[in-house]
Amino acid sequence: MHDCSIRSRRKVPRGLAMLAAGALLGGCAGSGPSTLDMMPAPAAYEQEAAPFGVGEALAGADAVALRDMLYVTNRAPGGGGDEERFYSGERGYLLRAGAARIAFGDTDITWDEAREISLLKNRPGSFPLRVHDVSEFGVLADSVSVFTPLDEAAAVDPADAARFLAEIERRLADSELKDIFIYVHGYKVNFENPLLVASELWHFLGHKGAFVAFSWPSTPKRLAYMKDIETARVSAWALRKLITFLARESSARRIHIVGYSAGTRVVLTALYELALLHQNSSDEAIRAATRLGRVVLVGSDVDTGAFASYVLDGLLRVQEDLNLYVSPADKALHISERVFAHRRLGEVLPGTLDARMREFATHEERLAFIDVEDAANFDAGNGHAYFRKSPWVSSDVLMALRYGLDPGARGLVRAEDSPIWRFPADYLERFEAALATANPALGDGAGKAPPMPSPGTP
Repeated sequence: MHDCSIRSRRKVPRGLAMLAAGALLGGCAGSGPSTLDMMPAPAAYEQEAAPFGVGEALAGADAVALRDMLYVTNRAPGGGGDEERFYSGERGYLLRAGAARIAFGDTDITWDEAREISLLKNRPGSFPLRVHDVSEFGVLADSVSVFTPLDEAAAVDPADAARFLAEIERRLADSELKDIFIYVHGYKVNFENPLLVASELWHFLGHKGAFVAFSWPSTPKRLAYMKDIETARVSAWALRKLITFLARESSARRIHIVGYSAGTRVVLTALYELALLHQNSSDEAIRAATRLGRVVLVGSDVDTGAFASYVLDGLLRVQEDLNLYVSPADKALHISERVFAHRRLGEVLPGTLDARMREFATHEERLAFIDVEDAANFDAGNGHAYFRKSPWVSSDVLMALRYGLDPGARGLVRAEDSPIWRFPADYLERFEAALATANPALGDGAGKAPPMPSPGTP
């Protein structure tokens, strides 16, 4: 998209801008190399008019399985040390799948207590999540190529992919929602961070469907920004292989993707490659082949011109719809724009679109821009991680994933002359009404509805 805004910013030397980008774009860093303080409960859980019930406790073997987060990574096996105890920040090329046990820091609280604490608006102190241990199933044979060393290719066992698929199918069988969700992280984090973020999201989705953390080899170092940007491009092939594998082998109804920051480069490039591969197919044939439902991109660190070229080559045909969350207060993207001298996709706001782009964005039903400026706490920290830090934004993201509703049907609004959706002042009331309509079974008989499906144990 054209850079049509009229906005003056002081010029910053390129070297300093790169250093600043390195500092700011690591928006999901936790309190340590292997921990993450759990995100605030989505605003949906704070509605006093519709009290939330935590449901029955999990018990036995099923409870243990539900606490495990599935992952797929193209990282190389770990090089040692706290930050690389499982997988490193180097490229591994092959796709390795497994499951990780997620624990609540070093506390000894019960899972029932942890579940209730996670829903509190004012939590007592921090509430850290950590990866307790990891169990790798093995290499997905779909990632073996002509460039794979012969000894490594010979060691790949087809049963490894079958084990991973069996875990996917078990989660789908245990849920009324037969969808797979994939989370793709941003820059400057280790292997464990996306597993923890995915666990948060799955928790507040009530452990519906099957959730997979895709951990590409970003490097937990501030000065690795340019390295990670190139690795993101390389990792798109791996994500595309994962999507194709799940679409071909699983029984999932839809596959949804949440991409964040530099990870949106991985997502959009993978979708673009799928669009090119299926350019001679009908829309129906493409959807049948990919099974892609909703793609959510937050704080996208992608050149708007690159995105426009993807759209022109058929990107929007690959998935059912694409939701792009944008913010005027995203300091990380402001710095990234200075580094690359081009606007980032996560900065597309009403004043940045020319007449033709506004017309296209307004009438293209498969594309939605969502401005978070009016959402509570959208500018927390550096304003980049609002999908976790703003309870309003996290509620909208979860609503979009869980029920597949368009922005207007889940409580957002837009002016007649604007192609961009916003959060109204009465968003929470609109959200509650939208949820009651989306799932009447959640209502209490008087037009009220619990704000979200009952969460499970992270």
